[in-house]
Amino acid sequence: MIATALITAALLLFFVFWAGRTAYDPLFAGLDVNDQAAIVAYLRENNIPYRLDSASNAILTPRDQVYETRLTLAQEGLPKGGSAGFEIFDDAKMGMSEFQQKISYIRALEGELERTIARMDAVEYARVSLVIPEQRLFLEQQQPSTASVLLRLSVGSQLGFNQVKAIVHLVSHSVDGLHPDNVTVVDTSGHILSDMIGDSMIIYPPDGGSTVTSVQRELERQRERELEAKARLMLEQVFGPGSVVVRVKVDLDFDKRSRSLVEYSPNPETGQGVPRSTQKEEESYTGQGSPVGGPPGTTTNIPGYAISTQAVNSEYNRTEATTNYEITTRKSDEIVTPGGIRRLTASVLVDGELDETRIAELREVISSAIGYSEQRGDTLVVKSMRFSTAFADAMAEELRKERLMRLISGTVIALLALACAGLAGFWWWRRRKERLALATVPEETRRIPTIQEMLASPDLLAFQGELAVLEEQLRAYARNNPEEVANLVNEWLSTES
Repeated sequence: MIATALITAALLLFFVFWAGRTAYDPLFAGLDVNDQAAIVAYLRENNIPYRLDSASNAILTPRDQVYETRLTLAQEGLPKGGSAGFEIFDDAKMGMSEFQQKISYIRALEGELERTIARMDAVEYARVSLVIPEQRLFLEQQQPSTASVLLRLSVGSQLGFNQVKAIVHLVSHSVDGLHPDNVTVVDTSGHILSDMIGDSMIIYPPDGGSTVTSVQRELERQRERELEAKARLMLEQVFGPGSVVVRVKVDLDFDKRSRSLVEYSPNPETGQGVPRSTQKEEESYTGQGSPVGGPPGTTTNIPGYAISTQAVNSEYNRTEATTNYEITTRKSDEIVTPGGIRRLTASVLVDGELDETRIAELREVISSAIGYSEQRGDTLVVKSMRFSTAFADAMAEELRKERLMRLISGTVIALLALACAGLAGFWWWRRRKERLALATVPEETRRIPTIQEMLASPDLLAFQGELAVLEEQLRAYARNNPEEVANLVNEWLSTES
């Protein structure tokens, strides 16, 4: 009772103390060191109680003052987010040079990008560095803009392909002249996250190259597994499971090609093209007059020389014809889609000894199943040989031994259980027999054991029970000394009255 009273009092004191304790909630968490120092200084100046939680990197304030304190800090421009953004121009100094303005603009742009990237759920801290070269007069002298992003991820978080691609496009579209290929994303563990974008191009990279990537190799493995499954399932229907081994190597063509062909051919009947337009011009002259142009020489071509003006009969004819032919043109455009099979190599092993005729039949069937083509340069090898069963036999023997050991262990345990059950049954039967023998003894022939006998053999006391022995002793004493028992009862009655 004393212990219960003390525990109850302690619990009451604990609940009273806990109910009167001030509850603290996070004001801000995951802040930069500069922001933490500025916020703590403001809380000290305004006598606002606070606590620092190093585990979550948070500042705690009383629960009833959290929202009011946040609004007040927002009016003061806190927290700033670790880096200054475009508010750096709010306090612009007079007389800043062009270089200082450029550096301030880059700093502001970096700060805005850091704040934006840090808003992502998996990102705990972000640092952006931009390099914007000066504008050149000639394009060949202009250097491209570059950017690097350092990320510190939250504990247990990981960025996927879509998140990294979003960060790269966010940075590239925020800076003038910055191409996504010139953005590098790295985490604090030293992993280059921006390489995910190049490795994820299934068909071809953005620059039009034909570099084989890991995803392209996975496509090849998927096609190989598909062809192997087709051939193996078909052959296992004939030779049985485990009697056929099929291996296929597929080389896919991931190059994207476009081919355009233009041919000009004449009409095969006339050897000429089809006339599109004809233009014919005729000119003729007949009558008296000097010949057109006169005879050649200095007499007619140099002024001052005498020219004969005798009229003669003259005739002049000129014919000019122009025919435009429609040229026969045949134009075809061909685009080769990436992903086709460039070359296929397959090997098939069959358990047993087969003749050449049977192997030729299998080769024909397998060729049709996997799409074998000699024009493409494919290779198909079909062989028959005895498979080694040593490993399977060893596994079967090991399994047989394990089953035998389990059987022996189970038998031993069952025998032990039966032995224990038999001993327990024998002990119970013996006790029951003793009780039955004692129960069959007449009441008058029962002898009450003495105290010396019970001390000598405690089994008698355990067998008959303390109350039963005491009752028998009292009965025996009452039978032997009735007068003393009667006097004792009279004394009890007189005392109670």
